[in-house]
Amino acid sequence: MSPFSHWLGVPDIRPSLLAADSRKMKLCAATLALCLLSVVLAEDGGLSAPILAWSNRALISEGEQVSYKVFPDVEQVTTDLVLGVLGQAQGSDFGVHGFPEESLSFDESRKVVVFIGSQLDVADMRSRSDAISNLDGIISGAVSSLALPYTISKGGSIIETVCTKLDSAGIKHEVVGCSAPSDIKADAVTALAEGNTVVIVCSHVEDAMKGTNAGLEAEVEQLKAIQAAVVEADVNHVLIYAIEAKPETGLLATGSKRRSLLQESAPTACGPLCQTQVRWLEGMLAVLFLALASCAGLVCLYVLDTPTRFESPNKDAASQQ
Repeated sequence: MSPFSHWLGVPDIRPSLLAADSRKMKLCAATLALCLLSVVLAEDGGLSAPILAWSNRALISEGEQVSYKVFPDVEQVTTDLVLGVLGQAQGSDFGVHGFPEESLSFDESRKVVVFIGSQLDVADMRSRSDAISNLDGIISGAVSSLALPYTISKGGSIIETVCTKLDSAGIKHEVVGCSAPSDIKADAVTALAEGNTVVIVCSHVEDAMKGTNAGLEAEVEQLKAIQAAVVEADVNHVLIYAIEAKPETGLLATGSKRRSLLQESAPTACGPLCQTQVRWLEGMLAVLFLALASCAGLVCLYVLDTPTRFESPNKDAASQQ
């Protein structure tokens, strides 16, 4: 079973009717969420961009929490999550974006580290790769965690959105490793030691590895380094793994991980031949539907065993009466 299966609505198999019903309900919920995700992707042209958050304290409540709602703006949701755990979010922010009604627990001494990645998507979270196993190990060791797997990126900048809000709120923050590759672990330790409340760290993956399992593994290794830096700093913290997905410019190589490729293409007009084929298809579907309906009616009549004729009345008995 996938390490993230409990986040995506796939329960453990138990030999009981109650467990079977629960599995069906959760599977339906996950299916509905995927359908909503597809609709949003089709309408807005966004990309799958999950958000994972975990802490060494109770974030919303202890244990692993997951939301199956579709969030249409990963940039704003990440910003609200950062401000929420610091007690700086507006009351309307969480309601607008579909967060739970209860406020996130916050602490003035809490440090927030935002790790901006680009290689994780919902399909990866259902896999059994080493990278996902490592990521699951990090989150399983936390006191509390929150997963928002169905979040959509419209191609905006998470860093700009978060920094703008932090500047407005007067919260001290620093961006690490986003302008050029560097030793992000050492830089993160330094930024935390300097008293920054929020530290934003960018991952760096070579172009040849992007969109592959190797690229995801490299990104998770960088995340593990940041997690180690936060643990070494020994601070009350929340670590947020947000995905800033970018549209792919070409097809992935054979053997690479599956990824949704939403690329703009030239529209194709339906000519006379196409229209004729469509009409024939419509006619065939109509005939098929009528044939199925007729067969269903005949089967029903056969099952009901309706009489084909009725008994003639007895005229002599009728005259005597």
